[in-house]
Amino acid sequence: VCNITGEHHLSALLIRAIPVLGHLSYSLRQYKVTLTAFAEFLQKNAEVRTPTGYAATFGQFFKENATLEESNPSWMALTNATVQYVPAIRPGNDEVQLVKRMHFVSFVGMFRADLFEGLCVGHAPRKCAVCGRWFLTTDARHTKYCSGYAPNDKHGRTCRQVGNLRGREQRELAADHPIKRIYTTRFNTITQYLGRGTLDEQTAAVMKKLAKRKMERAIREPSYAQGSYAAEMEQAALLAEAKANLKQ
Repeated sequence: VCNITGEHHLSALLIRAIPVLGHLSYSLRQYKVTLTAFAEFLQKNAEVRTPTGYAATFGQFFKENATLEESNPSWMALTNATVQYVPAIRPGNDEVQLVKRMHFVSFVGMFRADLFEGLCVGHAPRKCAVCGRWFLTTDARHTKYCSGYAPNDKHGRTCRQVGNLRGREQRELAADHPIKRIYTTRFNTITQYLGRGTLDEQTAAVMKKLAKRKMERAIREPSYAQGSYAAEMEQAALLAEAKANLKQ
């Protein structure tokens, strides 16, 4: 009646807004619960920080069969959005371009869609190793520090600046450091070849020792790490060197 007569329009607007605000509170809570679990899993399992890993992990937390039940937060996989492709002129340009326009049913739907769009191009949540706050990476595996200000830093430096000052030695303790990642990959490959019977135990043992020595040398010598380290750690190169050592 109020909508027809125009009387008490503020009350009518409030009645319409209350359910929306109530659902927003519930949606934000569910979004936080599911997203936090997803982010914590990525944080503890560095090996899944790849496009394939994101897809597999995403499927574990955001199920395909969604139901609007509080006990089953898989409904958060829904983006609640419609997409249109329309011609438009971007700010600063004179020519018309084709752009994507998204219309969201809910405020939280916009957050979910933004997260999913980021995952598709390699962005993912990560906890800063300095301040402990969550942030979105752009290169996923390598970024460990956010660009915010470090807590209790008298010089007003960012977490990234503080993290870099921790020194090369400490940064190289990370399991996903490029030097160690090459070694881990080669170690696993040697183990696989040994299990398949394409490598004998003696040759495999020599190859593993060589790989470890090269990894330790690469950590000590930056010139070697940036030079021939990767080439010498190739499977064929290690195998040839191991055979040469066995003949001596």
